[in-house]
Amino acid sequence: MENDKIINNDSSVEETNTTANKDEKCCEHKKCKCCLNLILNIVAIIGVIVLFILFFTEKSGNNNFSKRLNNSNIIIGFVNSDSIMGNYDLVKTMKDSFAVKQKVAEDNFAAQQKAFESEVNAYQAKMKANSLSIEQGQATEKALEQKQENLYTLKDELTQELSSEELKISVKIQDSIMNFLKRYNKKHNFDYILGFAKGGGILFANDSLDITKDVLKEMNKEYKSNK
Repeated sequence: MENDKIINNDSSVEETNTTANKDEKCCEHKKCKCCLNLILNIVAIIGVIVLFILFFTEKSGNNNFSKRLNNSNIIIGFVNSDSIMGNYDLVKTMKDSFAVKQKVAEDNFAAQQKAFESEVNAYQAKMKANSLSIEQGQATEKALEQKQENLYTLKDELTQELSSEELKISVKIQDSIMNFLKRYNKKHNFDYILGFAKGGGILFANDSLDITKDVLKEMNKEYKSNK
Protein backbone atom coordinates (compact mmCIF):
# COMPACT_ATOMS: atom_id res chain seq x y z
CA MET A 1 0.00 0.00 0.00
CA GLU A 2 1.03 3.60 -0.61
CA ASN A 3 0.91 4.50 3.07
CA ASP A 4 3.45 1.71 3.72
CA LYS A 5 5.76 3.54 1.33
CA ILE A 6 5.50 6.65 3.50
CA ILE A 7 6.27 4.63 6.62
CA ASN A 8 9.27 2.96 5.04
CA ASN A 9 10.50 6.20 3.52
CA ASP A 10 10.16 7.93 6.85
CA SER A 11 12.17 5.23 8.60
CA SER A 12 14.78 5.49 5.87
CA VAL A 13 14.93 9.26 6.28
CA GLU A 14 15.38 8.97 10.03
CA GLU A 15 18.03 6.23 9.81
CA THR A 16 19.90 7.94 6.99
CA ASN A 17 19.84 11.33 8.68
CA THR A 18 20.93 9.84 12.03
CA THR A 19 23.87 8.05 10.42
CA ALA A 20 24.75 11.09 8.33
CA ASN A 21 24.60 13.41 11.33
CA LYS A 22 26.95 11.12 13.31
CA ASP A 23 29.39 10.94 10.40
CA GLU A 24 29.22 14.70 9.87
CA LYS A 25 29.88 15.42 13.54
CA CYS A 26 32.96 13.14 13.49
CA CYS A 27 34.31 14.70 10.30
CA GLU A 28 33.46 18.37 10.86
CA HIS A 29 35.75 18.71 13.92
CA LYS A 30 38.69 17.62 11.77
CA LYS A 31 38.02 19.48 8.53
CA CYS A 32 39.14 22.98 9.48
CA LYS A 33 42.40 21.66 11.01
CA CYS A 34 43.10 19.38 8.04
CA CYS A 35 42.45 22.15 5.49
CA LEU A 36 44.98 24.53 7.08
CA ASN A 37 47.56 21.77 7.56
CA LEU A 38 47.25 20.86 3.89
CA ILE A 39 47.67 24.50 2.81
CA LEU A 40 50.72 25.03 5.03
CA ASN A 41 52.28 21.76 3.89
CA ILE A 42 51.87 22.77 0.24
CA VAL A 43 53.55 26.10 0.99
CA ALA A 44 56.36 24.25 2.77
CA ILE A 45 56.90 21.88 -0.15
CA ILE A 46 57.04 24.81 -2.57
CA GLY A 47 59.61 26.48 -0.32
CA VAL A 48 61.81 23.38 -0.28
CA ILE A 49 61.57 23.06 -4.07
CA VAL A 50 62.61 26.70 -4.47
CA LEU A 51 65.61 26.12 -2.21
CA PHE A 52 66.77 23.19 -4.33
CA ILE A 53 66.27 25.08 -7.58
CA LEU A 54 68.23 28.06 -6.31
CA PHE A 55 70.98 25.82 -4.96
CA PHE A 56 71.55 23.98 -8.20
CA THR A 57 71.34 27.09 -10.37
CA GLU A 58 74.28 28.49 -8.40
CA LYS A 59 76.57 26.67 -10.82
CA SER A 60 75.83 29.35 -13.39
CA GLY A 61 77.70 31.84 -11.20
CA ASN A 62 75.00 34.49 -11.48
CA ASN A 63 72.80 33.72 -8.49
CA ASN A 64 73.62 35.69 -5.34
CA PHE A 65 71.00 33.84 -3.35
CA SER A 66 72.72 30.52 -4.09
CA LYS A 67 76.00 31.99 -2.86
CA ARG A 68 74.30 32.89 0.41
CA LEU A 69 73.03 29.32 0.63
CA ASN A 70 76.53 27.90 0.20
CA ASN A 71 77.85 30.34 2.80
CA SER A 72 75.17 29.20 5.29
CA ASN A 73 73.66 32.67 5.50
CA ILE A 74 70.12 31.51 4.77
CA ILE A 75 67.91 31.94 7.82
CA ILE A 76 65.09 29.40 8.10
CA GLY A 77 62.51 28.87 10.80
CA PHE A 78 59.46 26.66 11.03
CA VAL A 79 56.15 26.60 12.88
CA ASN A 80 54.27 23.49 13.96
CA SER A 81 50.94 23.61 12.13
CA ASP A 82 49.19 21.41 14.70
CA SER A 83 50.26 23.70 17.53
CA ILE A 84 49.09 26.77 15.62
CA MET A 85 45.68 25.21 15.02
CA GLY A 86 45.40 24.08 18.62
CA ASN A 87 46.57 27.25 20.36
CA TYR A 88 45.88 30.27 18.14
CA ASP A 89 43.07 32.21 19.82
CA LEU A 90 41.52 33.20 16.48
CA VAL A 91 41.12 29.50 15.60
CA LYS A 92 39.42 28.80 18.93
CA THR A 93 37.04 31.73 18.47
CA MET A 94 36.10 30.73 14.94
CA LYS A 95 35.63 27.08 15.90
CA ASP A 96 33.26 28.12 18.70
CA SER A 97 31.35 30.38 16.30
CA PHE A 98 31.08 27.58 13.75
CA ALA A 99 29.88 25.14 16.41
CA VAL A 100 27.03 27.53 17.28
CA LYS A 101 25.98 27.81 13.62
CA GLN A 102 26.19 24.06 13.24
CA LYS A 103 23.96 23.48 16.26
CA VAL A 104 21.38 25.98 14.98
CA ALA A 105 21.30 24.18 11.63
CA GLU A 106 20.99 20.76 13.28
CA ASP A 107 18.24 21.94 15.61
CA ASN A 108 16.35 23.49 12.70
CA PHE A 109 16.49 20.25 10.72
CA ALA A 110 15.62 18.11 13.75
CA ALA A 111 12.54 20.26 14.50
CA GLN A 112 11.22 19.95 10.96
CA GLN A 113 11.96 16.23 10.88
CA LYS A 114 10.08 15.73 14.15
CA ALA A 115 7.10 17.69 12.80
CA PHE A 116 7.10 15.49 9.69
CA GLU A 117 7.19 12.31 11.78
CA SER A 118 4.24 13.55 13.85
CA GLU A 119 2.22 14.14 10.68
CA VAL A 120 3.06 10.66 9.41
CA ASN A 121 2.00 9.10 12.72
CA ALA A 122 -1.26 11.05 12.66
CA TYR A 123 -1.91 9.92 9.09
CA GLN A 124 -1.25 6.29 10.00
CA ALA A 125 -3.59 6.50 13.00
CA LYS A 126 -6.38 7.89 10.84
CA MET A 127 -5.86 5.20 8.22
CA LYS A 128 -6.11 2.48 10.86
CA ALA A 129 -9.29 4.04 12.22
CA ASN A 130 -10.71 4.32 8.69
CA SER A 131 -11.49 7.96 9.37
CA LEU A 132 -10.22 9.16 5.99
CA SER A 133 -11.87 8.76 2.64
CA ILE A 134 -9.85 7.46 -0.29
CA GLU A 135 -9.53 10.98 -1.68
CA GLN A 136 -8.45 12.39 1.69
CA GLY A 137 -5.92 9.60 2.16
CA GLN A 138 -4.42 10.16 -1.28
CA ALA A 139 -4.23 13.91 -0.75
CA THR A 140 -2.59 13.50 2.66
CA GLU A 141 -0.10 10.99 1.33
CA LYS A 142 0.84 13.28 -1.54
CA ALA A 143 1.38 16.16 0.88
CA LEU A 144 3.57 13.97 3.10
CA GLU A 145 5.67 12.84 0.14
CA GLN A 146 6.28 16.48 -0.77
CA LYS A 147 7.30 17.31 2.80
CA GLN A 148 9.66 14.36 2.75
CA GLU A 149 11.31 15.72 -0.41
CA ASN A 150 11.52 19.13 1.26
CA LEU A 151 13.39 17.54 4.15
CA TYR A 152 15.95 16.04 1.77
CA THR A 153 16.37 19.44 0.11
CA LEU A 154 16.74 21.21 3.46
CA LYS A 155 19.38 18.74 4.59
CA ASP A 156 21.41 19.32 1.40
CA GLU A 157 21.10 23.10 1.75
CA LEU A 158 22.20 23.10 5.39
CA THR A 159 25.14 20.82 4.57
CA GLN A 160 26.26 23.12 1.74
CA GLU A 161 25.92 26.21 3.93
CA LEU A 162 28.06 24.65 6.66
CA SER A 163 30.69 23.49 4.15
CA SER A 164 30.85 26.98 2.65
CA GLU A 165 31.18 28.54 6.09
CA GLU A 166 33.92 26.08 6.98
CA LEU A 167 35.86 26.97 3.84
CA LYS A 168 35.58 30.68 4.64
CA ILE A 169 36.95 29.99 8.12
CA SER A 170 39.93 28.05 6.71
CA VAL A 171 40.75 30.84 4.26
CA LYS A 172 40.45 33.51 6.97
CA ILE A 173 42.74 31.58 9.31
CA GLN A 174 45.28 31.01 6.54
CA ASP A 175 45.27 34.71 5.60
CA SER A 176 45.61 35.72 9.23
CA ILE A 177 48.64 33.50 9.76
CA MET A 178 50.36 34.47 6.53
CA ASN A 179 49.81 38.19 7.08
CA PHE A 180 51.04 37.94 10.66
CA LEU A 181 54.21 36.13 9.58
CA LYS A 182 54.96 38.93 7.11
CA ARG A 183 54.77 41.46 9.97
CA TYR A 184 56.66 39.13 12.30
CA ASN A 185 59.45 38.70 9.77
CA LYS A 186 60.09 42.45 9.48
CA LYS A 187 61.70 42.13 12.90
CA HIS A 188 63.34 38.68 12.58
CA ASN A 189 64.39 38.66 8.91
CA PHE A 190 63.93 34.98 8.08
CA ASP A 191 64.45 33.96 4.48
CA TYR A 192 61.91 31.15 4.87
CA ILE A 193 59.33 30.27 7.50
CA LEU A 194 58.02 26.77 6.82
CA GLY A 195 55.02 24.91 8.16
CA PHE A 196 55.79 21.55 9.76
CA ALA A 197 53.34 18.82 10.72
CA LYS A 198 53.68 15.08 11.31
CA GLY A 199 52.90 13.24 8.11
CA GLY A 200 53.37 16.40 6.08
CA GLY A 201 55.73 17.31 3.25
CA ILE A 202 58.70 18.03 5.55
CA LEU A 203 59.94 14.73 6.98
CA PHE A 204 62.46 16.19 9.44
CA ALA A 205 63.04 19.58 11.04
CA ASN A 206 65.78 20.62 13.43
CA ASP A 207 64.24 21.69 16.75
CA SER A 208 66.60 24.66 16.91
CA LEU A 209 64.68 26.17 13.98
CA ASP A 210 61.31 25.83 15.73
CA ILE A 211 59.83 29.29 16.30
CA THR A 212 56.29 28.08 17.07
CA LYS A 213 56.16 29.25 20.69
CA ASP A 214 57.35 32.76 19.91
CA VAL A 215 55.03 33.03 16.89
CA LEU A 216 52.03 31.88 18.94
CA LYS A 217 52.88 34.26 21.76
CA GLU A 218 53.15 37.27 19.45
CA MET A 219 50.19 36.22 17.30
CA ASN A 220 47.83 35.82 20.30
CA LYS A 221 49.12 39.06 21.78
CA GLU A 222 48.31 40.90 18.54
CA TYR A 223 44.92 39.19 18.23
CA LYS A 224 43.87 40.18 21.76
CA SER A 225 45.00 43.77 21.24
CA ASN A 226 42.90 44.02 18.07
CA LYS A 227 39.69 42.57 19.55
